[in-house]
Amino acid sequence: MIVMTLKTVSVSGGTWGIKMPQNINVMSGTCVTIPCFFDVASNHKINLDDTCKAYWSDSLPFNSENAKLKPTKDMTGDLTKKDCTTTFNNASLLQSTKYYFRLECDNALKYTFSQTGVNISSIDDPPSLTLTPSTLEVKEGTSVSLTCSAPAPCWSHPPALTWSPNLGQSQETLQEHQDKTKVKTSVLSFTASHLHHGNKISCTAVYQKQDGSPDVTAETSLTPDISSGTWGIKMPQNINVMSGTCVTIPCFFDVASNHKINLDDTCKAYWSDSLPFNSENAKLKPTKDMTGDLTKKDCTTTFNNASLLQSTKYYFRLECDNALKYTFSQTGVNISSIDDPPSLTLTPSTLEVKEGTSVSLTCSAPAPCWSHPPALTWSPNLGQSQETLQENQDKTKVKTSVMSFTASHLHHGNKISCTAVYQKQDGSPDVTAETSLTPDISSGTWGIKMPQNINVMSGTCVTIPCFFDVDRNHKINLDDSCKAYWSDSTSFNSENAKLKPTKDMTGDLTKKDCTTTFNNASLLQSTKYYFRLECDNALKYTFSQTGVNISSIAVPPSPTLTPSTLEVKEGTLVSLMCSAPAPCWSHPPALRWTPNRGQSWETLQEHQDKTKVKTSVMSFTASHLHHGNKISCTAVYRKQDGSPDVTAETSLIPVISYSPKDVRISVSPSGPIREQQKVTLTCSSNANPAVENYAWYRAGRNQETLIGTGRTLNVAVSTINSIFFCKATNKIGVKQSSNLQIDVQYSPKDVRISVSPSGPIVEHRKVTLTCSSNANPAVENYAWYRAGRNQETLIGTGRTLNVAVSTINSIFFCKATNKIGVEQSSNLQIDVQYSPKNITVSVSPSGPVPENSNMTLTCSSDANPAVRNYTWYRADGNQETFIGTGMSSSIKVSRDTQALFCKAENEIGVGRSRNMQIEVQYPPQILLSSHCSSTQSQLNCSYSEQDNSEELLHSESAS
Repeated sequence: MIVMTLKTVSVSGGTWGIKMPQNINVMSGTCVTIPCFFDVASNHKINLDDTCKAYWSDSLPFNSENAKLKPTKDMTGDLTKKDCTTTFNNASLLQSTKYYFRLECDNALKYTFSQTGVNISSIDDPPSLTLTPSTLEVKEGTSVSLTCSAPAPCWSHPPALTWSPNLGQSQETLQEHQDKTKVKTSVLSFTASHLHHGNKISCTAVYQKQDGSPDVTAETSLTPDISSGTWGIKMPQNINVMSGTCVTIPCFFDVASNHKINLDDTCKAYWSDSLPFNSENAKLKPTKDMTGDLTKKDCTTTFNNASLLQSTKYYFRLECDNALKYTFSQTGVNISSIDDPPSLTLTPSTLEVKEGTSVSLTCSAPAPCWSHPPALTWSPNLGQSQETLQENQDKTKVKTSVMSFTASHLHHGNKISCTAVYQKQDGSPDVTAETSLTPDISSGTWGIKMPQNINVMSGTCVTIPCFFDVDRNHKINLDDSCKAYWSDSTSFNSENAKLKPTKDMTGDLTKKDCTTTFNNASLLQSTKYYFRLECDNALKYTFSQTGVNISSIAVPPSPTLTPSTLEVKEGTLVSLMCSAPAPCWSHPPALRWTPNRGQSWETLQEHQDKTKVKTSVMSFTASHLHHGNKISCTAVYRKQDGSPDVTAETSLIPVISYSPKDVRISVSPSGPIREQQKVTLTCSSNANPAVENYAWYRAGRNQETLIGTGRTLNVAVSTINSIFFCKATNKIGVKQSSNLQIDVQYSPKDVRISVSPSGPIVEHRKVTLTCSSNANPAVENYAWYRAGRNQETLIGTGRTLNVAVSTINSIFFCKATNKIGVEQSSNLQIDVQYSPKNITVSVSPSGPVPENSNMTLTCSSDANPAVRNYTWYRADGNQETFIGTGMSSSIKVSRDTQALFCKAENEIGVGRSRNMQIEVQYPPQILLSSHCSSTQSQLNCSYSEQDNSEELLHSESAS
């Protein structure tokens, strides 16, 4: 928005004031109008007359003498009516700064309006346009009016507005804003049709430059959504695709009125080459980022790899997560695979103008893939060019480049070419297409154009490029009777000319092309030759203004390599161009690359002086394998006199920078290493530039540990420190070596015994013992030992041992021996199970026991597993009487209690103790068998007594 301000100051009852925009944008080379209105103090109003003049400057104070800008009366408004509006026909007079206005009349009225100024800003691009409405969504048959508005910075040269396509009548007006700036408007009226649906409508504003430079354009557009209420689809009938490129299929559809509500974000696009089909069996299932906005009925689809498409007809299907599922079988698009890129178009296709004419050439190249349109280049580039991506009526697109220049005699006969480069997405080399014309620029005077010097080799043919112009009065005389003549002096005619080429040796003289080819260069001497034209009419003229110097050479000129040096990173796409002069157009040299790194394309190009050069462009991806290896181009010139061909060569040595390659580790000393011995590891690689840093790592279980830096590393190896790798780093990148596993040798470790069967073992049953260990080199000998009290007994050798176990044969160990040393396992204690042994009975109290007293008996034994049951018995002769259970038993003894024993029982079996004799004591008892006898001196009695042991016979005497 441009804002107008009116600033005032009170003077003698009136006010000074000025009104102008705060900011104005101007484009270089165009004209610009500054809207401006002022007021003066009341007493000065009478001084506004025809003597008043306008002045502008960017500094305060100033006057008519030092003002930066002094517009003439025809550049300003009517100052007597306080209109200071000023138009500058060349905006380059204005700098990007603030300008102030001053009024000076040939009377007392002289005043600088310093209250406010206008900020001038230089811009490169034209201002933006406005479309009203900015979007268009109507039903078919609706009357539509579109308004295009373009700012008009220069009132005398407003922009020209054009509609594409022009769908109806349009009316243009130049409207004025509130702030006095102006805008050019164009209103296009038409009736909406289904044919308009999805077809871009654009409005273009062309701003004419006043400095002679090319016009500039601005564009705005919209894509109308015209609904017909029925199923329908619009796409091109045919599309050509190149293998390896991407391709865009323009596509717009309509749905039945009752399905419009179903167009939502769940909708997906499908394509197939057969009918019917659905989402399951569709041949092509593009993702959302490959298609247009399906909710806006845009089914345009881009396939990044055209190899997915076959040469056949494809149909479109729409499926949404609702009732909307429809195959548009009404029409399809025919896909055709092509090897060569599409042809380009030059407009105009021929160019025949007078010198000084402003020329605009338009080069148009089909853009099958909208995201990767072709790049267009002009050769030679004669002026400024502007590129656009335009849309055809069928929604296909075309890339255009418009080159504008002023025709010069220097352009006459010099081919102008436009080249389109199509980028491939599969990594294969780009492909190019070219179109050209040879302009006919007439000057209306005698003139000739040819190279100053040409080198020729004996035995070869030579072409002298030559173009001439004739006086405008003689142009009519250029006919088929004209002939060409050459000589080494300026005064000659058809009679004494040194060289009289036939018509098949010269160009078309009627088109002012005197290019001549001599099949045997030996006809030409090393001197200067001039051209003469003779026709069977009044046109006979020797072009003595200039000639061509012919020089004989023995060896061909060296080809040229572009670039002459090659220093790139690995992976860079490189194009080397070899150029060799082609002195003879009909027999240009053959170019050969050594080694042939990739695909190459050859062309015969034309220089500004019309001489030609054979070029070969070899494209390849730089690899570290190319580094330092010479690449040469050889030109082979064939001789026409039967003598051997001659060659010329040029070369370069590529410098390819690359990250480290072939990173590997060497170890010293090599071979097996004893544990804890030190080794020297060396990391080496192939890198350019050289490696800046080496880092060493120990590899573990899913982890890596930094252990050092430098090209070499001294390290003591062990079983847990034996796997290493290194990383080499330079300015380009980093590369890791493979893991190095050092063969660390050590005496046996982790020597251990396993037993089979495992678990508790019944006594005297055999088990298999296995000795295992970790050793390098492998164990040579296993030895088995039985462990006893402070002694070990060798019982066998070998990795396994079969042995019967017992209570005294249940602790084992093994020893493993290799070349480095010996290591012993821990003792293995086998759980040997057996029935109760060593069963004994103890009594408390001990010793003789009085009759009828209590005593405690205890049964003990050695058993594994433990005794689960003890039982007590009294031994009565040959029989035993159960008297109780439990490990201990209390009983009352009697003289009948003579012998006792116990039994101990576990899961394995039963054991019995020996009989325990109990000594029961009681008083003497006189038996019935006792008797007495008397003598003279005494009474003798004898008796038997029973106690806890036996019957005794006693004798006693009484006197």
